[in-house]
Amino acid sequence: MTIYDYLKIDRRTGTPIYRQLLSGLERFCRDCPAETPIPPERDLSKTLGVSRTTLRQALREGCSRGLIVSRWAKGIFVAEQEKRRRILVLLPDSTEISMPWNYTMPGIEQRAGELSITVEKMSTTFLRSQTPGEIEQFLNRERFTGILHMDHTSWEEAEEMPVLRRLRTPILFPHSCLHWFRRIPFPMNIVDERRAFRDAVASMVKMGHTKIVTLAALSTSSAIRGYSGGEYSAMLKALGADPDPELFLKAPYREDQVAEAIGSLIRQKKEFTAVVCFSDFFAIMALKALKTHSLRVPEDVSLMGFCGFPGGQFLTPGLSTIDFHYFRIGRNAVDRLLTIPPDWQNMKMSERIAYSPYDVVIRDSMRTRNSGNRKGT
Repeated sequence: MTIYDYLKIDRRTGTPIYRQLLSGLERFCRDCPAETPIPPERDLSKTLGVSRTTLRQALREGCSRGLIVSRWAKGIFVAEQEKRRRILVLLPDSTEISMPWNYTMPGIEQRAGELSITVEKMSTTFLRSQTPGEIEQFLNRERFTGILHMDHTSWEEAEEMPVLRRLRTPILFPHSCLHWFRRIPFPMNIVDERRAFRDAVASMVKMGHTKIVTLAALSTSSAIRGYSGGEYSAMLKALGADPDPELFLKAPYREDQVAEAIGSLIRQKKEFTAVVCFSDFFAIMALKALKTHSLRVPEDVSLMGFCGFPGGQFLTPGLSTIDFHYFRIGRNAVDRLLTIPPDWQNMKMSERIAYSPYDVVIRDSMRTRNSGNRKGT
């Protein structure tokens, strides 16, 4: 096959021609040995029927990505594999909007583009259809600059794990928690969820709320965000909040179940002035449930989410939250991946962890409590 078998142009699509050329060039360079010559620019332009300006744009980006090298008075050649920077991003199949990889991926792609790094994406379902031996052969053959593993919900016993544990390729889990690191100590960027959730509650207490309903996810083994039940009660008490166990609700991630949990509390005439939620998406369901019972947010009940879903700022009222800054997590993941050595197995445990910063963001769903506030009863 010649390079023209790879440089196919479809003028019916909306994809820019230079992007189509670049994509074909990537495939050609992947399949051909280093120093394979690229036809002269004028020949490529004439045969492909594209302008030299468009062609030069594709060739310039190919050079910046390390796919090809241009030598004055000699021509353009396929570069050595080691000089091409490509990262593999392993993604779950789920497109559930509440999952964080939806919001970290744009940051990864933006930062990789700035650094002229090609991003290859693969579903973990596709990868796990192979045997560990086949996975190892694939990863060794492709020689990726690094791997970002985004499927944090199903990795523990997955087919690729034994391979990744011994692979001499930088690996990073861009968004995880200390619980997973203790079980599988790969290099990870993590959010200190316990501290972050404490900060959420502390911000509510500072605004005068002590009767705080906690809405937790039924699917988690801990009480909420890494706390056991006893630890969470002690934390509430230490902050000055009421540790009443009846103010602690667990519900499945379902709107009707969240509505039932909150409705049951209201029917019992339990006093509360605020609700803090496992996630922003639980907070959205809680907001609807409160409105159903004619409780206004924030006039009657203040509401706090957790994680920083980007759309929360556009709600009415704007959702207060602990913002993890997912887009920034994605950008930082690319930068950190490039610092991890191929023999990461020799890194100290303390060097494998990097903490992602977060912010307490107070929006209109939170209001300082005063004598004029109604009680959520």
